[in-house]
Amino acid sequence: MNQPDEPMLSNADLRKGIDARLEKYRGRSLFERFALFMGMAQLLELSLKNFLSRRYGVAPETLENATLGQVKGQLKNHGLRQDFIAYLESVVGYRNHMAHKFMADAFITRDLYGKETRFETTELDKGICELEQLLLFFEWTEEHNAWGDDVPPMPREREQ
Repeated sequence: MNQPDEPMLSNADLRKGIDARLEKYRGRSLFERFALFMGMAQLLELSLKNFLSRRYGVAPETLENATLGQVKGQLKNHGLRQDFIAYLESVVGYRNHMAHKFMADAFITRDLYGKETRFETTELDKGICELEQLLLFFEWTEEHNAWGDDVPPMPREREQ
């Protein structure tokens, strides 16, 4: 059972946050949504590298060329909460597919059918949704220092 002072992210807040995060993708073309997805995945990667450095003391220079998958592996090795790692693994899979196969598949499909197909847009939209949910989860967990007992709390800055 949750403690009364333990922060909680309600379903309503989660839905509202995700809907707000997805707004930037609405009305955009397939390639614009792809570019936004890849940019947001890059922001997630940078945020997680910063987190590794800040929380676990990993030297930033060792993370410079690390991929999102490698960052995920380091977080997992440090014992970060399993629910976050599981979600991150899924996002890494989408990101890798988008980076290495999506554009080729999109061009082949478009060449065959002469237009965007539901298949290519559905796969991208699933990846976008999971990525934005993970980003929301990461930001909320950071804000509320809700990483659990396996992560030492962030030092509070002295009030001036």
